[in-house]
Amino acid sequence: MPSVPAVQIDQMPGSVESFVTLRDRIAATPQGGAAAMIVALHLYAQDASLGQACLAVAVDASRLQEGAAGYQGWQMRLRELQLIRSQLAQQPYLPQSYLGGTAPEKGYALPPAPYTITFSANPLAGDPDAAEQKLFVVCSGASKPRPVTLRRDARGIWKALEWSSLIMGIVPAPKAGAPAL
Repeated sequence: MPSVPAVQIDQMPGSVESFVTLRDRIAATPQGGAAAMIVALHLYAQDASLGQACLAVAVDASRLQEGAAGYQGWQMRLRELQLIRSQLAQQPYLPQSYLGGTAPEKGYALPPAPYTITFSANPLAGDPDAAEQKLFVVCSGASKPRPVTLRRDARGIWKALEWSSLIMGIVPAPKAGAPAL
């Protein structure tokens, strides 16, 4: 099976503008589009306002609606945003589980930058030249890589189309003060 390129993120963006710059640089490939979605989820867990804008930039246009809570008059559909909010309220460290070097027993603490997002090759991923692709992202909090489907837009930027598996629960981080077993 062919290897699938990993994506390296030199630093986490601190603004929607720096996120757009990152997205434009890495999302020329499906793996980069998936990485942009993971970064947007991480930013949302840290700062909901910034994260909402970045999610609007990272997802396919079919997942957006008009609204001021996103980016340039577009925001993620409320139903999907509520699901993300609910899942990340339970496990705010969940997006970090997709970054290399994190582990449940370490509370999914981020290692020093740069951050690496690794993908697993899968024969069911579909035609590598198609405008839609399914990738499988390695997750330190799950026994199997998690799928994400991406679609290439008219500018050639890959954006997340279906990502519900990325926000499924993972092995919980130990509670503060509890011994790690």
